[in-house]
Amino acid sequence: MKRLSRPTALKIAAVLSFLLGLYGIVSALPYLARGAADLSQAGDAPPYLVILLGFALSIVRIVAAFGNWQNQRWGIVLTLLANALVALTSMPGILYAPTTYLRVSATITTLLAIVIIALCFWREQRDGLT
Repeated sequence: MKRLSRPTALKIAAVLSFLLGLYGIVSALPYLARGAADLSQAGDAPPYLVILLGFALSIVRIVAAFGNWQNQRWGIVLTLLANALVALTSMPGILYAPTTYLRVSATITTLLAIVIIALCFWREQRDGLT
């Protein structure tokens, strides 16, 4: 049975991080366009600070995904940090998001961030050890 190698795990983590970063940018743009004043009056959106933080971390994730794809240490570290922060900031949305779409999005984002972190820590098993 063929096992997952470390370079392959890092490439999968880079692709997932890039796609999740792209999704974060695209999903944050409509909220950013509405502005902080409109979002504070509407009850169907997360706080503006969360939107800004998510947008900034999405940009960082895309940059980190490039370094991770190249198997650079800075890319792996940045991917770990960015995904840890994304997981921490999206966890409250699992319970307290105002809409079902945002709850599902927060849940999927948190789970994928944890998977990306696990892939970055992936190590190959040595022969003879089970």
